[in-house]
Amino acid sequence: MAEVNQLKRKAGECLQRKDLRRARELFGRVLRHDPGDLEAWLALAGVHWMAGEPAEAENCCRRAIALDPAVPGAWLNLASALSAQGHHAEAAQGYRRVLELQPGNLVAWQCLGNSLRRADAHGEAVAVFRRALALQPEHAGIHYDLGNTFKALGDIPAAVASFRRALAARPDDRLAHTNLVSCLLYDADTTPEALFAEQRRWGRVLEASVVPGPPPDNDPDPGRPLRLGYCSPDLREHSVAWFIEGLLEHHDRGAFEVVCYADVERPDRITARLRKLADRWRDCAGLGDEEVYARVRADGIDILVDLAGLTQGNRMGVFARRAAPVQINYLGYAASTGLERMDYRLTDARADPPGLSEHCHSETLVRLPRGFLCYRPPEEAPAVASLPLERCGRLTFGSFNDLAKVTPAVVALWARVLRAVPGSRLLCKARRLADPSIRRRYLQLFAAHGIGAERLELLGPVVSTAAHLALYGRVDIALDTFPYNGTTTTCEALWMGVPVLTLEGDRHLARVGLSILHQLGLEEWVARDDDDFVALASRLAADPVRLAAVRAALRARLVASPLCDATTFTRDLETVYRRLWSDWCERGRR
Repeated sequence: MAEVNQLKRKAGECLQRKDLRRARELFGRVLRHDPGDLEAWLALAGVHWMAGEPAEAENCCRRAIALDPAVPGAWLNLASALSAQGHHAEAAQGYRRVLELQPGNLVAWQCLGNSLRRADAHGEAVAVFRRALALQPEHAGIHYDLGNTFKALGDIPAAVASFRRALAARPDDRLAHTNLVSCLLYDADTTPEALFAEQRRWGRVLEASVVPGPPPDNDPDPGRPLRLGYCSPDLREHSVAWFIEGLLEHHDRGAFEVVCYADVERPDRITARLRKLADRWRDCAGLGDEEVYARVRADGIDILVDLAGLTQGNRMGVFARRAAPVQINYLGYAASTGLERMDYRLTDARADPPGLSEHCHSETLVRLPRGFLCYRPPEEAPAVASLPLERCGRLTFGSFNDLAKVTPAVVALWARVLRAVPGSRLLCKARRLADPSIRRRYLQLFAAHGIGAERLELLGPVVSTAAHLALYGRVDIALDTFPYNGTTTTCEALWMGVPVLTLEGDRHLARVGLSILHQLGLEEWVARDDDDFVALASRLAADPVRLAAVRAALRARLVASPLCDATTFTRDLETVYRRLWSDWCERGRR
């Protein structure tokens, strides 16, 4: 026994020093001596957890539970190990077992809610988080998790309220503030001015929390080759990739050296493809902002382009430190970052007409001449299908947008369209629709406007990009969302031969549809207001001959348009980059 105790003591000392290899070895010796040592099994589970080995931690927890199934900590650790492996439904069972043993375990309540959320059981998750808040009403983390759950449900006002509660409890919670600002993008009742005020608060808090580096000392030669950095967590199978690949491929390597700062936690086939298009690739996942900032400075980047804005995995902390002489926000975020140290934001004259939104940006708006987007269609896209109306005898509207964009106001307008076109149906596809509670919510929203379930088809995710795109073969006309328009979904629908109807809004994110359709010469599908939207849908739905002709010609129209002309788009962009760089050089000479 003395020998075993000594081994445990040494193993504990190794853990304190984070010598995980030696701690694993010593606990293993304890267990070979006494396989019934529950304490050692739990300690070894902790070692595996710290080493990033959740499957091994799971096995140790199961051994401990076999020895004594009434130990809450063993169930809690087992559930955490299962969750880390993506087994969220099974993890939820483990957390419920903890709560049977310890009903007041707040950690277990919070973890149970998150497991349910990740298992697409958002309705249950809301009830669990509320139960947790009954134990500790001002718990910032639980309000934050509840906000994310409401956002997934499409209940944006409730999500905003939860994120505000999280910030009230923990005012310096940058992530909660980021999510609050992001949620406001979807809310039609939030004016552009109110949204910008919140973005500026976010930006001021961040910039006050960091010390900017010394002024960049890059060579102020306006004509020399430039080092161009792109910073993104989405250089993978993600919407951003469909709009950045053409740029990376067509940059003039004699004038620009391209460096990608990739925060990609799970690289995939698209990551591998994009990596080959960069001159240099920096894997930044797991690094702190200070480390990424130091890399950018060491690389001598002249122009650093952010492709994330205030979305998940962003590096605003790098830009707040002034990592490069010229800093630009582009593509991945449909509004201002709120940072004074973000110099510019790229857009176009349709998405941001001069005079409309300058006052709602901390950045200077720079308008590209043809459009701010350049789309690379997926290689796996199937051929355009024949008109569904001709095959099934009734017209099908559709939307494959994220459900956070499908607000009650959007549902109300789409219901008007369905009522105006007798016998028509609506096909909605979104990842969150895999959750029965979310499907029920949307059925109820439509029912409140007189649209029964028999006229709706609500689909969850499919197995591949090709299968996703093939579903457009069942849609005659796509309906855009507002105030947050679709981007990738709009381009996908058009590529698959499906016309897209959109509203002309009062801010960038509500004018992206207009920008895309302008590049195709199809502004006839842009409605001025709700009544015009319904009238457009009705006229198009009543003309199957025109619909069939449009469907047959759309893909070729995209290929011939500026939207898919990566060479010209990249030359336009490089001209802008060179002008902004020359402006910096000129300011330095003054």
